[in-house]
Amino acid sequence: MKKIIIPIAIMTAALALSSCEDFLTKAPETTLSPGTYFSSEPELDLWVNKLYNDILPTPGTLAELQADDNGSSSSLSAIQKGTRTPSSTSWSADTWKPLRNINYLLENNKCADANVKARYDGAAYFFRAWFYFDMLRQYGDIPWYDHVIGSTDTEDLNKPRDPRGYVALMILQDLDKAYELLPAKWPSNPVYHVSRDAALALKSRVALFEGTFRKYHAGTAFVPVDEQTFGEVTISSDYFLRQAADAAGRLLGTRKLYTGNVRGFSTNAAEASYREYFILEDAETDETIFSRRYSVDVLVRHGIQFDFKNHRQSASARLVNHYLQSDGTPIQERAGWESLSYYDVFQNRDPRMAQTLHGPGFLKADIDDVTKLHEKEQLSWERTFNGYRIIKYISDTSHETATTSTTDYPLIRYAEVLLNYAEAKAELGELTAEDLAATVNVIRARVGMPGLTAVPTTPDALMTQYYPHAKGAQKAAILEIRRERAVELICEGFRQWDLLRWGEGALLTPKATAGFQGIYIAENEVGTDIDLDRDGTMDLYVYSGAKGTTAAPSTNQIQLGSGYTLSNGTYGYLTYWAAEDYVWDEGRDYLWPIPADQRKLTDFALTQNPGWDDGLSQ
Repeated sequence: MKKIIIPIAIMTAALALSSCEDFLTKAPETTLSPGTYFSSEPELDLWVNKLYNDILPTPGTLAELQADDNGSSSSLSAIQKGTRTPSSTSWSADTWKPLRNINYLLENNKCADANVKARYDGAAYFFRAWFYFDMLRQYGDIPWYDHVIGSTDTEDLNKPRDPRGYVALMILQDLDKAYELLPAKWPSNPVYHVSRDAALALKSRVALFEGTFRKYHAGTAFVPVDEQTFGEVTISSDYFLRQAADAAGRLLGTRKLYTGNVRGFSTNAAEASYREYFILEDAETDETIFSRRYSVDVLVRHGIQFDFKNHRQSASARLVNHYLQSDGTPIQERAGWESLSYYDVFQNRDPRMAQTLHGPGFLKADIDDVTKLHEKEQLSWERTFNGYRIIKYISDTSHETATTSTTDYPLIRYAEVLLNYAEAKAELGELTAEDLAATVNVIRARVGMPGLTAVPTTPDALMTQYYPHAKGAQKAAILEIRRERAVELICEGFRQWDLLRWGEGALLTPKATAGFQGIYIAENEVGTDIDLDRDGTMDLYVYSGAKGTTAAPSTNQIQLGSGYTLSNGTYGYLTYWAAEDYVWDEGRDYLWPIPADQRKLTDFALTQNPGWDDGLSQ
């Protein structure tokens, strides 16, 4: 039975304030005294557990609420709709409060047990790095505060934004401190606590983001100058990429990927383990570096399965085209690949495709005896928009109502670290066949896919089309690693940020593809019943005008023109969200606007991000 570390709220009331300065200066708890608190492990534990709750993202935040070119749901994001504005962007009471709590702990930790003190200081440095990484990705330049600010500290309160390169450097330094102070494992529940491995893994994530952002935005308003010197350190895109490779490289070979087959989706673990990993009730401890824990026993649950169903979380044909064929060749080498039926498109593909998307023969996760066969489930348009239903994270149907999911949620896993290393090395032009054997090939081996025997030298034509701004001496390898990230890390909170750092933000608004395209419908299939999985049951009926007689379920009777179109008019990819007024400004939309009210409150010490007009004169 699960046990859980319960994040106990130290704050007794929400702070109804209007300025980030207030959040940074307000005492966390008026009844606490720095002279008496933070002297024992229970006190430190209470404080730091609150940071786990306040700073870490939830499954819904990561898996479904970001802009994405490889998937869609029942709503579009503010990025895709172009509704972000300086007046609507808000630094609420919860935005800066965690930072002050972190700095307050670091300044007042007086635990006499040196090991305990170090452990909690290390956690604080880790969380400050996580906090600022979130801010960096959104706003670029941002004020860096590493101390508690008093209400009369006018200079600090009206401090200008620090350059993003400096902030990124400070984040890496915090993660170095976290690595030095954190234990390899906590005394209990180690996978649910930040650790030395978690610090290294997060460092690789941060450094890769900043290194590639600088590489692909150098010479623009976002990164006018790549190389800068702060103190004795000269930073650049290469500097950060080397930091990423070094941090990830220190973890290579120290862990392994999950290859279990407890649920029995297949007699072959390669056809089951990837899907199973994401519905484990208890996080395994080899691949998982850091996880959020959920448990019905103490009513700490999430609603990812409920949300996926209600939002009809769907993948796009663009993502489907990333999956290689089972022999390791790209899909475009198959004759007629652009018009493959739902059934045919799943045949002889990377096993992760059928473990991520609802394909022919999809089996429910429900099972009361692992020796029995799971029940086959018919594809339903109650759960998808376009026929490519995402089934990653989908467990028992008992988890489908609001906040009833108790599957643990990995925040950092070894597979990401492997890809971080490979990408950093390829962006530097230094990737070797040995590097691929230790990274990409390890990931592919889990699902029985062929590895890469040499560093690719000829860019894949479709990947080149999909990522037009990729560049470098090892462009072909970069494209293959991007393919691997899209396939392996779908719905884990990376895709939006990947496209932004690669300079491919325009792909978030699918103007070129006129909406989010799904399964292919042939012209002779319109107005007739379609047996999608060829099991003798009619699954889908797509029609235009008056509806004829059909044996398809009522939920799967799709009328064209009611939000749906076909990419070629009378045939083609079943498409949703084609009529939206997508907005993308290449000179503006890679960053969020600084809130206009904060600029006024700091007497315009906070400058506005490029391209955003907040109506203020400064």
